[in-house]
Amino acid sequence: MSQTEVPPSIAMPMPMPMPPGEEGTQSNRQLLRHTSLMRDKSLSFNPVPTGITSADEVYVPNCAPVFEVGYWMNYGNFSSVRQQHEEYKDHVHTLSIWNLPVESAYGADIAACLNLGWPQVTHVSLEYSTWEPEPNRYSIAWHKILCESSAFPLLVDYRVWQMLPARLEVFSIHKFKTERDRNQATDIIAQVPELLAPTPAVQQFYEHRCRYLEHVVMSMDSVNRAETFTKYKYLTLALATPVLAPRTLTIVNCRLKHIRAILNCIDRNALGLPTGPLHYQPGVLELGRSLQHLHLKMASLYDELTGLPISAARFPDLSSLIIEHSPALDNSLPDGEKFGQLWETRWSGMKRLQLPFFSDLHAALLVKFMPNLEILSIIPAPGFEAGDEYPDSLSAATVIKLATQLHTLRHFEVRSMLRIKGKRPLNMAQQIYLALKKPPVAARPELKLFAVPCVHMDFCSVVRMLTYLPSVEQLEFQLPDQYAVPGNMSPEVRSVAHNLAGLEWAEEKRKFGEAFAVKPHPLQSIIVTGYHPDLHSAAVTEFLGLFPDLESLAFTAVSREDQDNIDQLAGVLTALNPDLNVSIV
Repeated sequence: MSQTEVPPSIAMPMPMPMPPGEEGTQSNRQLLRHTSLMRDKSLSFNPVPTGITSADEVYVPNCAPVFEVGYWMNYGNFSSVRQQHEEYKDHVHTLSIWNLPVESAYGADIAACLNLGWPQVTHVSLEYSTWEPEPNRYSIAWHKILCESSAFPLLVDYRVWQMLPARLEVFSIHKFKTERDRNQATDIIAQVPELLAPTPAVQQFYEHRCRYLEHVVMSMDSVNRAETFTKYKYLTLALATPVLAPRTLTIVNCRLKHIRAILNCIDRNALGLPTGPLHYQPGVLELGRSLQHLHLKMASLYDELTGLPISAARFPDLSSLIIEHSPALDNSLPDGEKFGQLWETRWSGMKRLQLPFFSDLHAALLVKFMPNLEILSIIPAPGFEAGDEYPDSLSAATVIKLATQLHTLRHFEVRSMLRIKGKRPLNMAQQIYLALKKPPVAARPELKLFAVPCVHMDFCSVVRMLTYLPSVEQLEFQLPDQYAVPGNMSPEVRSVAHNLAGLEWAEEKRKFGEAFAVKPHPLQSIIVTGYHPDLHSAAVTEFLGLFPDLESLAFTAVSREDQDNIDQLAGVLTALNPDLNVSIV
């Protein structure tokens, strides 16, 4: 296995010790998997911090500072783990147990490993393989050690990945902050044995989740009917009852038929769950009272039956909704198709929304039904930023309208090409210019991040837009296309598709300087996509000079030729602006 990069804060001694029984072998190098463990891409809300403090750290072979139990178990046995534990237990922050079959003798060894005691561990990642849909005695024992024993005094959370039914669970030791919440959980747990748990193992399964379950990632791929039933039962309890009550739910490989089946199962009580004691009311629209973050990784957003059946009536307490979608080339969304029930009722608590595409028709609905939105992201599937699979039109006027009319918006990014009906416009800089000819109603000082990396903008358009966004600290845009053919969209606008500065640059620069003469614009970071030959002109220095607080300037190349030109430009800009951090990303 290849060796991943070691953080610079950790010194790697030489020579490095090899695994037991493999001394002198070059093919078996140290496994440093800490980077992948500290950040799980499947979680939209990740409780594990990505940074690692470097104060007084000690390098641990195969740990840095993650200790991988599976590594030592595979290359040795439990005695190897115990030997390493005695030497490094006070320096390990994260414990990883992965790729071990639970039905084997390893199940008892894992429990013994946990019982060794890890005084400095704050996070545990546990992955095991089993084909049993119900919990077994080994996994129950692991939960009890992690939550109830003194072996992990500093534990914050732990995550468990189970092959069947393809589920990742994150447990927070401090899920309930108040005594009232803890008492409510105790009351629910007291009813679990009678209602749901035919065996002590299943009873303890629900007890642990009622007390500690925080985040769930579920894949809807199923091997057989038993696994499908297990998933539907789990999601029914998570959405319709307080037994599981996760705050974050991510559903992967999801189709509309899966969502409809889950909702129908809940509405009809197809599983025959008791209603009164579980506060379960079949047929009532309102679900997920504890759910705050919903992340759907959709394989389709439309079929012959319905659109997306997600609404504020179903999830009134939802504050974050992320919808990802990878369109099939032979099964595009129908023209004009919206997001099902998404815009039917008002989302008063919605703070974050991420969609795979957006259109001019959606803008008015968004302003009306999500007035308190703080984060808006339009992020298509990678590779489909300029494709025709998302056919609805998105214009420059709509982007500017959203940036200036959503009163509470603080983070706005559009990572797709602007589109109009028919062919994609050849000169988007002209559209931006025309959209800004009519000034917005008012400036919006709340917006801090404005990212449109696929939108061509000249300096004139950028400066004019930032006049109405006086608090933006991070900006991302694309340079005008030097090869664009003039569109002649308006007789009053002269075509300057290749011009980096834009029309009326001197006048706009003067107005911007007057507007921020007393208090400079707070822009701190700019990311520019593409390359333009005018980047070597004096206009670039004039543009950068408008932002005295600017700290970093980054370029993103779209071709190898751009990469070479930007590499040379970075050196020139660094020499001219020694206090500016110029980089290529």
